[in-house]
Amino acid sequence: MAHELDAEAETHPPASAESQLLARLEALLASAPLGVAFLDAKLRVERVNDALAARLQRSPAECIGRTLGDLVPALAGSLVPVVEHVARTRDVVPEFEFAGEPPGLPGVTRHFLSAVFPVLVAGNELAGVGMILRDITARHEAVSRERRRARHQASLHSLTAALAQAISPRDVVTAVVEHAAAAFGAAGSVIARRAIDGRYLEILGADGMPPDVGTEWARFPLSTPAPLAYVVRTGESLFLESDADWVQHFPELQALAAGVGHQANAVVPLVVDGLPMGALGIAFAAARTFDEEERALAVNVARQCTLALERARLIESERAARAEADAANQVKTQFLATMSHELRTPLNAIGGYAELLEMGIHGPVTPAQREALVRIQRSQQHLLNLVNNVLNLVKLDTQHVRYQLTDVPVEQALQFVVEATAPQLQAKRLRYEQASCAGIVVRADTEKLRQILLNLLSNAIKFTDGGRISVACAVEGGEVRIDVRDTGCGIPAEQLENIFDPFVQVDRRLNRPVEGTGLGLAISRELAQGMGGTLTATSTVGEGSVFTLRLPGA
Repeated sequence: MAHELDAEAETHPPASAESQLLARLEALLASAPLGVAFLDAKLRVERVNDALAARLQRSPAECIGRTLGDLVPALAGSLVPVVEHVARTRDVVPEFEFAGEPPGLPGVTRHFLSAVFPVLVAGNELAGVGMILRDITARHEAVSRERRRARHQASLHSLTAALAQAISPRDVVTAVVEHAAAAFGAAGSVIARRAIDGRYLEILGADGMPPDVGTEWARFPLSTPAPLAYVVRTGESLFLESDADWVQHFPELQALAAGVGHQANAVVPLVVDGLPMGALGIAFAAARTFDEEERALAVNVARQCTLALERARLIESERAARAEADAANQVKTQFLATMSHELRTPLNAIGGYAELLEMGIHGPVTPAQREALVRIQRSQQHLLNLVNNVLNLVKLDTQHVRYQLTDVPVEQALQFVVEATAPQLQAKRLRYEQASCAGIVVRADTEKLRQILLNLLSNAIKFTDGGRISVACAVEGGEVRIDVRDTGCGIPAEQLENIFDPFVQVDRRLNRPVEGTGLGLAISRELAQGMGGTLTATSTVGEGSVFTLRLPGA
């Protein structure tokens, strides 16, 4: 009997203990941060906790006995079918997400997550339906922001890639118009810039703009009361979020915007060197609130657009300048070639007639006349060499020089050059020294190699008085190195590289015999490079210079 009494006591606790348990359950229900409701079998509210009553903007007592349609008319269309399904099938719906306008917040959409389940009593009889409700608007907005941010980043990457390929302003406009709208999920976009006169705006490109509107607004005064013009005038970004903003700021254009189907607009300036030179507009079919992230994105897209437009403009300017320079250079080259050919004919005639006179063909020649004829011939030959240098430079510029590369012994090439310059060496009383180059062979054009060595040796003789000129050669790796050294006046370090520029007289004091056009070294370097080699120089003022020719070995 005692055991039976104990079991009965465990099954039916004292009334005070049951009251305490109910009180705790009531406290738990009241303290829960989630909305909790119990609907009876007729789906009327039988019990609701404080959290849900507050969400409904009512007291718990005001909710009792009412239907969901009475309490939340804007949400009933989403909730009631689910509750009825649970009551009918006794299924459990553990997660049910829906959205709508809660009581007291017209025009505000909130997102909710609900669990709906049947409440069963003894004999599996339906006592009602339980419902737990949680406001997940913050979480939903965070997810939406993250998705929007990911879409923005993807669109920006696409825009950056497209702009990297854009090499003309038209390419830039096409890329921005296409990708700007996609980045925002917008209805369209437009790019405008100042006209050259600065008083008008010109539409460079647009997407989502009816053709007739595009034609009408292709060019309009900067003073026009329109968003694009306002932004270019002030340099300030403009965000129109609804029809009301259009009515407030641009009432004259509100009907046009509505007719095009645009309610919201983001318009940002294109700034170059601190000055607004144009504007980017992004249009939306529905009203929207631009958060800080979207405003920053619009500014970022405008900045990329500006940089790309400037880069494309510079590329076009550079191309135009290059084309103009090429045309001018072609005219110069053609002129020099023509003049060189025209000058050689009379010069050759002068040399021929001078030789005839010197030979006495037209009568006896006195010693004084013979000396004058020698001077004429020397000057004629010098002038002919200058003309030939100009013609050679023209050939190099126009890439008309042909190279016939063969194995050339360096000793043989130097012998020819030394014989040709022997009179000059003797005239200036210069000592010539040459290290043995026997057995050293280069891969070169024989005539071009002789011309380079002749230019180097003649140049050394010209700028050396009473000193020494020496030539040495060596094999270094797969190259042959030939050094032409003099003990002349030397060249200042800051002017050293300029000596290889055509038509440049580096320093008159270094070129005291002003004969020459300064083409010898320029031609020599071009010829060396044409044969796969190099020509460089080192020098010390007052001590002399060394010109180093490097060519591939045979």
